Order: sequence, then C-alpha cells, then structure tokens
Amino acid sequence: MVGIDIRECVTPDDFHQCVHLQRRVWRSSDVDVIPPYAYVVTRHTGGFTLGAFAADGQLVGFTRALFACWRGELCYYSNILAVHPEYRNRGIGRRLKLRQREWALARGRDLVIWTFDPLQAVNAHFNLNTLGAIVRNYEVNFFGPPSSSPLHQGLDTDRLVVEWHVDSPRVRRRLGGHRDDPPPAATVVIPRDINVLKVQDPEAARAWQRDVRRQFTELFAASLYAGGVRPSPDGSGYQYLFYQDRV
Repeated sequence: MVGIDIRECVTPDDFHQCVHLQRRVWRSSDVDVIPPYAYVVTRHTGGFTLGAFAADGQLVGFTRALFACWRGELCYYSNILAVHPEYRNRGIGRRLKLRQREWALARGRDLVIWTFDPLQAVNAHFNLNTLGAIVRNYEVNFFGPPSSSPLHQGLDTDRLVVEWHVDSPRVRRRLGGHRDDPPPAATVVIPRDINVLKVQDPEAARAWQRDVRRQFTELFAASLYAGGVRPSPDGSGYQYLFYQDRV
C-alpha cells in the first residue's frame, strides 16, 4: 500500500502507539493490554515488533513476536497482530506477516507460530489459505477465562496453534498465489459468522464450539492436519480441510 512504511518499532513513542492501537482494536481493560515495557523486553531478548506507519507517523498496524521454542525447535511466537479499523482490507496485515517472514529467514529461523480462534473464518482463511500455514494442535480454553475484550466474550478461549514454516515449498506456493492441494481426507464445518451468532444465540454458539472442539481433537489424534478452509457447499458456513500427510 502506497504511503505505508513497515519498520521495526524501537522508540518509546513507537511502543506507546502499539498500546494505544491495541486498546482501539480489542477495547480491553488495562489488565489485558500489553504494557510498553513488555515491548522493550521483547526487543532485548530476541524478539521484535514490526509497525505499519502512515506518512504522518501514525501507527496503523503492528505485530509483535517473541523468541520461543516449539517442540524443541527455536522459533518466533507471534502473539499479536492488529490493524487500525480505518485501514483494514488494504493488505497491511499481509505486509506485516511477510516482513515478519523476512525477519525470521534472515536470522535462520524457519518457524513462526501463533494462535487463533478456530471459529473465526476470516482468520482461518488468512492463516491457512493466504499464508500457507498449517494447524496440528487444538488448545482447549488456552487463555483461561474470557478476557475483558468484548470480542472474546461468551465462549471458552479455545485456540488453534498455527505453524508457519516460512521457507517450506507449501508456503512459497501459497504466497505465490498457487493452490494445488489434493482432495481433503476430512472436513470440519464452522458457522459463517460466529460473532453474530454469539449475540443472537449464545447457547448455539457454545454448542458449535463444543462440536468443533471434539472433531478437531479426534482428527488431530488421527495424525491429520488442517491446511485450508473453503465455503461450505450449501453456503451456510465454512469447511476446514484436513490432510493426512504434511506438504
């Protein structure tokens, strides 16, 4: 996007802008907001924060990654990605993730992990279809009780663990716009818009979560992984696509 500069956040003002934008996006109370000092600690312990800055210096998006270890492999854990509401659907999130990938590759790291709500179809599409990540782990109520953000109310904080093998053939194909996956071995359906359902019928939303949790757990136990998402044939929701062998 013209006029948006992606660079590392390094100054106190950069980090305070991250805090402000996090509040704007999640509308959380202070207890759930990452404080400025945590960004400083992240930078000095192997992690990094990347910001998307408008021409006037305003932060309009950012992502923070911690230095981590997953299944014995040193990697980065991307624990937050936020884009200002007025700047969404302009490719800023994708640019931040691509710069995050470049950062990892330049430092000899092939793996970036993060988590997301399995019932959020837009996130699933971005993570699996656009970026080429895969999922092999379902974490039940990962963060414990719901946070103070209204976006997280009403359901357990179940999360999928995303594995983004940034230098893999799969990721290179997806980033190049190629979709050549074989027919899936199994599918799991999620509702079209869980956020609307949580407001209109909270009990139905909870029933969806319980059923999706059960299906994911069974499929992962059978050594399948989730590698894509597509609209359901009847248009009522979306299907996760599961495969037997990792590609």
